[in-house]
Parts: sequence; C-alpha cells; structure tokens
Amino acid sequence: MTALSRKSNPVFWQEITHQQRAAPRRTLLGKIVPPLFLLAILIGVPLSLSDPVIAFRHSRDFALVSIWVVHALVAVRCIIAGANTVSREHVAQTWDSLVLTGISARQILLGKWFAALRRAAPWILALGTVRLAMLPVLMMAVLHRFAYFTFRRYSYSYAYDDPVLPTVEWLPWATFAAVILTVIITLAEAACCTMLGIFASTAFKRGGLAGVIAFAIRFAPVAIFAGFTRYELGAASYRWYRFAPFAFADGGTSPLYMLILPLIPWTRGRHVEALGTYGGVLLMLVGATAIAFLLTLWLMRRSGALAAGREAEPSRATESDLARSNPARKGRAYGADEVKVAPNA
Repeated sequence: MTALSRKSNPVFWQEITHQQRAAPRRTLLGKIVPPLFLLAILIGVPLSLSDPVIAFRHSRDFALVSIWVVHALVAVRCIIAGANTVSREHVAQTWDSLVLTGISARQILLGKWFAALRRAAPWILALGTVRLAMLPVLMMAVLHRFAYFTFRRYSYSYAYDDPVLPTVEWLPWATFAAVILTVIITLAEAACCTMLGIFASTAFKRGGLAGVIAFAIRFAPVAIFAGFTRYELGAASYRWYRFAPFAFADGGTSPLYMLILPLIPWTRGRHVEALGTYGGVLLMLVGATAIAFLLTLWLMRRSGALAAGREAEPSRATESDLARSNPARKGRAYGADEVKVAPNA
C-alpha cells in the first residue's frame, strides 16, 4: 500500500520538490500565450455557429482540428514530463544513492509516475475542457448540415407530393456516455504518455533521446492508421468518422463525435458502433500503459532496485546482528571498576 499511496511515498515528494526547484522561471509570454490560446478555442469555435454558412461548412472542422491540436500538445507535454524523471538520476549519478535507500522498484516507479502526472495536470485539464466544450459544437454543426440538406431535398419535391419531414431525436444515454467517456479517455491518454516517457527514460537514460523514442512510439498509430484511412477512403471522404481504424489515429475523438450525434436518418445504428470503436481505443491505451509499466519495473530491478517487499529485510538483519551476543565475552559483563584507563605517555 505504501507504493500506491502518494502521501507515504518519499519518491513522489522528492520528485515534486525537484520539479519545483529545477523548473525554469516562466516568462510573461509563457504565462499569457497558453491561456489565451485555450480561451480563443473555447470562445471562437462556438461563436462560429452564429453564422449559418460557417456553421454549415467549417464549424465541425474547427472543433475537430482544435481537439487534435490540443491533444497532440498535451501528449507531447506528458511525454516530456515522464522522460526526465529517471534519466536525470543517471545523468546526475544519483540512481545508486536512490537504490541504496532500500526503496522498492515499484515505489520508485509509482512515485515518479504520480509526480509526472501532477506536473502535467494543467495540460490534462485543458485537454479535457476542450474535448467537453467541443461536444455541443459538433452536435450543432451536424444539425446545421442535416437541416440544410433536408431543406433542399423537400423544397424541390414539395410541388409534386406531400413530403414527410424526418424526425430528430435526442439520445440522453449516448450524450451522458460521451461526457463520461471523454473524461476516461483523457485520463487514459495522460497515463499512457507519461508512462511511455518514463519507460524510455529508464531504457535509454537520456532525457532528449527518451522523449524522441516515446514520441515515436505514441504517434506511430497516428501515422499508420491515418495513412490506412486515407488509402481505404480516398483523399477526401465524409465517411472518415465512421471508419473504425481512424479512431486509433485521432485518440478516440471520432467515436465520441458519433455518440453525441442526434438520432437522425444519417446516424441510425452509429451510436452502438461507436461504443465498440471507443473500447478498442481505450484497450490500446490501457494495454500500452500496462506493457510500459511492466517493462520499466523490470528495467529498474535490473538496475539495482529492490523487488516489492524486500526493502525491510536489511533492517531486520541489522537488528538481529545487533541482538546476537559476542562469543568473545562469554556472557560476562564488565563492571565499572574493571575498566582501566591507560596513563598518559
């Protein structure tokens, strides 16, 4: 339980203290630009819905691109937060000192993982906020498109017959599920990226190289599945969000987009399909996190860290050695009068 608790894990607090002391002072530009960029997304993209033409043509693209850009930035930030945790111990030659304290490898790994997540917490919160804020934008954008095509279709056929207007229904379970699953996928993404950074940091022992390797591992599915989607659907296709492999490229945004869509003739049956696609993306992130965790634990033990449950053995051995009687004394205690002081030379 000590390894799982942040409050009783000394590595966690040591890492937090180091981050606070070693973090460079942020300039005024660094303090202003990220909040302004986030504010521009949260205000500008919803305001695009006020213009019917922009809402019909570009609002959905604005929302999706905003999510993808923030997602990429946060993923890189989480990787950097983890890539420097173990490598700095090797660069500063303090890894042996950390191991000699008797802390188990699991305590070291969990302490540094929790510290990396805490360091990236503002960025994780920003990604979750953008994703949640874009859900109603995506819903309204598809309603604009559906209303436009419905008006064109039934206005042309009105002179010949009596048209039956399609219904638009709201699915509460799908919308609530989209909100909850957005939070889960954001946390899973942050956990995966930080653990990949720690794994690369443990394996290669250099922060810069570890960051590059972890970045390549995380974004390899993006390149592979994005290229596969383009090959299967063509250069420009409106079916990309219904193509399940693309969800591995956009980090689960497309199934969330399908979940918040209202029930219209275009979207019948898509909500249940989105749950399966989302499950595949979540399984990929959790699986990558678990594999990176186990490999990092193995590498730390090879580097000298103790296995769990063995950190208390040296102290018990020391106490037993102290309690063992000295055979030279044969059970005889020396009195105060038997102690002789050598005369000064």
